[in-house]
Amino acid sequence: MSNQSVRDKALMLASEARRIDLGQQEEATAVAVSSRVSRLRDKLDGLRTTLQAARRLNAYGADIPLTSVDDGLDRFRQRAGDGLPSKVALDGAARTVERVENQVRQALRETWRTWCEQRLAELRRARLVMLPAGEAVAAEDALNDLEKLRRGDPRAAAIQQFVISHRELRAQLDNAPDPDPEVLELLRRLQVGTTLDKLTPTDLQLLYDRQLAGTVEVRRRAT
Repeated sequence: MSNQSVRDKALMLASEARRIDLGQQEEATAVAVSSRVSRLRDKLDGLRTTLQAARRLNAYGADIPLTSVDDGLDRFRQRAGDGLPSKVALDGAARTVERVENQVRQALRETWRTWCEQRLAELRRARLVMLPAGEAVAAEDALNDLEKLRRGDPRAAAIQQFVISHRELRAQLDNAPDPDPEVLELLRRLQVGTTLDKLTPTDLQLLYDRQLAGTVEVRRRAT
C-alpha cells in the first residue's frame, strides 16, 4: 500500500468523521430547537386561553388592561431573522409570554372577584321568600351556582355561564314582590320553629295569599 493511498484514506476518514460530527451537531440543535418551540407553543396556548377569558369579561363591563400582550414580539422577530429562531430567541420569547400571561391572569382573577360581587349585589335576595315553592328551590340552586362560579377559575365558558344564570335569576327576582314585614316576621317564626297551635288562621291565610304555603313543611314532633 503506497503512502499516497494511506494518506488519501486518512483524509477520507477525517472528512467522513467531520461530516458525521456536523450531522450529529445539527441533529442535537434541531432537537433542542424543537423542544423550545413546543415549550413556546404551550406558553402561547396558555396566554390565548387567559386572553379569551379577559376579553369575554371586558365585553361585560370589566376593564382589564391588555396593552402588554404584544410585549417581546418585535424583539423575537429581530432575533429570529428570516431563518430558524435561535435557542436564545426562543427562550426569551417563552419567558416573555409567561410573564405577560401571569400579569393578565392575575388582573383577570382580581377583576373577576370584584365583578362577581357587584353582579351578586344587584340581586334582590330578600324576594326569594316570595317565590312559589318550586321557583324558590330553583332560585336558591341558581344562586349557589353563581357563588361556585365566582369562587372558580374565570375561564371564558364560566364567565358566559355566570352572565346567563345571573340574567335569568335577576329577572325572576325583579318580577317578584317585596316581602311584607308581616310575612318576614311569620317566616322568621317558622324558621326558628313553632307549633300549629301557635299559628293563627290569619297566619295560614297569609301563607296561602302569598303562595308560600308550599314552602312550609309540617312534621309531627316526637312525644
